[in-house]
Amino acid sequence: MADDTVSSQPADSGASLKKKGGKKNMMIIAAVVVIVVALVAVVVLGGFLNDEEEYDNALDRIQSRGKIVVGTQVPYPPFENINATTDELEGIDIEIMMYVAAKLNVTIEWKTMDFDPLFAAVQTGQLDCAISSITITAARDEINDFSSPYYVANQAVLVQNSSDIATLDDLNGTTLVTQTGTTGSWWVDDNLDPDDKIDLADVPAAVLGVENGQYDAFIVDTPVANKYANDTNYDLKVAFVIYTLESYGILIPQDEPELKAAIDSAIADMIADGTLDDILNEWLL
Repeated sequence: MADDTVSSQPADSGASLKKKGGKKNMMIIAAVVVIVVALVAVVVLGGFLNDEEEYDNALDRIQSRGKIVVGTQVPYPPFENINATTDELEGIDIEIMMYVAAKLNVTIEWKTMDFDPLFAAVQTGQLDCAISSITITAARDEINDFSSPYYVANQAVLVQNSSDIATLDDLNGTTLVTQTGTTGSWWVDDNLDPDDKIDLADVPAAVLGVENGQYDAFIVDTPVANKYANDTNYDLKVAFVIYTLESYGILIPQDEPELKAAIDSAIADMIADGTLDDILNEWLL
């Protein structure tokens, strides 16, 4: 028994030491892993924070990356359209924005979408700004901001050439079509009593609806109505103009005074050097 007792003690001690050493090593490894993960997290998080802190405002961010992301809705000729030959954007708003971008010394990344979503896209930062024949209104100015005005438009009543519609009273009891989210749509809601009013996101669909007799009239901005009325591919005319005197502006985010000042300065230069008049004459005359 003496021999068994003596021989068993070292074995037990060795096993105990191995177990203790193993646990200690595992604890050291775990601690190292935790430290490494923490350091990586600090580096990665620090990188994100530095990216956010790198830009003091939207204008700084835009000019630092050399690109401005601009939203627009097409087709809405003559302000924004797609050239059938080149498949490139063209029109009054497109040329105005190109001038502004040149003044900011940046290129443009265009993003096309329906008209109504443009406002949320600018508000949430998906877009840096939007230009799409956007009327400046108090309601829209509550969630976004605007540049200084660059054009004043009215509403027009686009009808078939054979239509007898000639006055506002003639529009009551008819079937009207407007573009979703536009001031033309709001004006009809506030001032007329049609038998039916349809809102469509797609302008060509509204025009074709009038052409084929589905709708009696399309209430739309005057330059757009004139564009389709003068297009011999359609049998349409402008019955009359509704003088609403609406000012177009470039839609920008709230609380970005540096961006607003830079865009306003570009628009002022465009007016002063005659470029805006040249653009309007090219597309409207």
